[in-house]
Amino acid sequence: MIIQGLKVVLEEAELAAKVRAGLSTVQQLKDLTFSLAPGVVEVAGKFQVGFSIPFKTQWAVEVLQSGSKLGVRLAHVSVGFFGMNAETVSVQVMGALAQKLQGVAGVVVESDVIMIEPAVLLAKKGVRLAAPLKRVDLLQGRVEIEL
Repeated sequence: MIIQGLKVVLEEAELAAKVRAGLSTVQQLKDLTFSLAPGVVEVAGKFQVGFSIPFKTQWAVEVLQSGSKLGVRLAHVSVGFFGMNAETVSVQVMGALAQKLQGVAGVVVESDVIMIEPAVLLAKKGVRLAAPLKRVDLLQGRVEIEL
């Protein structure tokens, strides 16, 4: 048997559950929401620092480095609190993610991008990924990844 192409579809609900579980140990995050819209991943909620600061982030996803990695780039941050600079919040978000993801094989945070190596992550689950990623499409309610 020869498989020459494969499309993997990830549903919003399963990705939302993984994001919420992954961020559940961050005590300052409350009321977290996750959604997929055409071209973007949106994560929003409230950041607790004695009072609630509403935030919304938008992330872009692209195939990088000859199909061996996915790049998840923080494309936009909005903060619902007067005087909070979105750039400062972006730096804090990426710093917190870098700390949270430190030591996770196949995941590295570089500046405003989370670099993900699907082959490394799948190998931990006993799946060998030998094909390069061709494209990733963010659609309403789902992500399609073509190999």
